[in-house]
Amino acid sequence: MIKGIEVIDFHIHPFIKKSRNVCFYDDTVNEYSDIKDDLKRAGIDYACGSVIERIKANSFDEVKALNDEALKLKNLFGDFYIPGIHIHPNFVQQSVSELRRMKEAGVKLVGELVPYFMGWENYYDEKMELIYEEINRLDMVVSLHTQKEESIEEALKRFPDIKFIAAHPMDKEAFLRHIDRIKKYDNYYLDFSGTGIFRYGLIAYGVKQVGSERFLFGTDYPICNPAMYVNAVLFEKLKDKDYENIFYANAKRILKI
Repeated sequence: MIKGIEVIDFHIHPFIKKSRNVCFYDDTVNEYSDIKDDLKRAGIDYACGSVIERIKANSFDEVKALNDEALKLKNLFGDFYIPGIHIHPNFVQQSVSELRRMKEAGVKLVGELVPYFMGWENYYDEKMELIYEEINRLDMVVSLHTQKEESIEEALKRFPDIKFIAAHPMDKEAFLRHIDRIKKYDNYYLDFSGTGIFRYGLIAYGVKQVGSERFLFGTDYPICNPAMYVNAVLFEKLKDKDYENIFYANAKRILKI
């Protein structure tokens, strides 16, 4: 907890199996137990996210294995961890069944989806339409890595009742496109993980443009140093309500927790 404010990291990639550890440097994060210790040390109270690994996706079993590991981590971490799970447009019926299985297990978050890790590209096509229909029916939330932005827009238009949280502000031009989409679509949000917020003033500019209700705190741990992200937000010149929205209130509202 930072200065009496809860902190929910909306974007991490935890792991048990070593091949799913996406930290860039050996011996920085070795075991799943390091994850909670690191995030707590940075002042983070809760964390959300998916287990990721580069897979060939020759069968849905590879996708399901990542989701099963997320459930195991939930059992290990308890309330600290809010699991996100994967679907795959090459396996529509299996994805629909997986969504139902996970919702029964209490999962509310789909993603972060990372298509380039898993052999697919577009966030909207006829296959994804069927998967989104089930996500919509189950009242789940989608976190997505920003790529193929035109397909993100199509998904936003086709499914206005699904909340889509894009990841990574990126460079100035990309961030301004995020802002434009937030203005156009009531169901579009951005998490501050990964590349972007090292540019001083980015967060304050976004809040000035669209308010703080559409931004979520995220780190992309263990790829990124979580303490840098906490302090990057704190150092911006915001109102108390803005800090509260970004650090925890928006995530709680979106996930209904």
